Amino acid sequence: MYAIYKQKNYRANKLFKGHVTLYSYSQDEGFENYVSPRGEVSYDFFTKAVDIHELDYLYEIDYEIQYKGHFYIFENGAFTKRAIAEEAFYILSDDVSNPKFFEGLGFTRSDKFYFDKKISRSDIEAIKIIEKPLGIFKDQGSKVKIIEGADIDDFLASVKD
Repeated sequence: MYAIYKQKNYRANKLFKGHVTLYSYSQDEGFENYVSPRGEVSYDFFTKAVDIHELDYLYEIDYEIQYKGHFYIFENGAFTKRAIAEEAFYILSDDVSNPKFFEGLGFTRSDKFYFDKKISRSDIEAIKIIEKPLGIFKDQGSKVKIIEGADIDDFLASVKD
């Protein structure tokens, strides 16, 4: 989950009663050192709890990958440096109505509801980025962006985690 707070982007986590926790690697105004559940204090990671009404925007991002002309769920959930370095991109389909089609593309049936497949960067034709507003922002509607070609490499190079 992500939030825009005072016109700056943050990773976020929902809390109880309309509050959201923001996370940052810089100690922005009002942010405190992160304390792990074991009581360890971080000096390079910070948090701040805010009321959802203080946010400019709250959203989550889902990804789909185009492979062989069709978009599939990006099973990894989010892009990570490790997955990119290892070229470990897992795609998933919940359409089980045509098993021969998916088997012909090299998918395997992971259970009775899904087919999945590991692909490499060279197999990715496009990435669909779906931004879904949450909480009090949910009525604003999803935003969809599709990146192709060299823009895919630029996007993957920009991944920080």
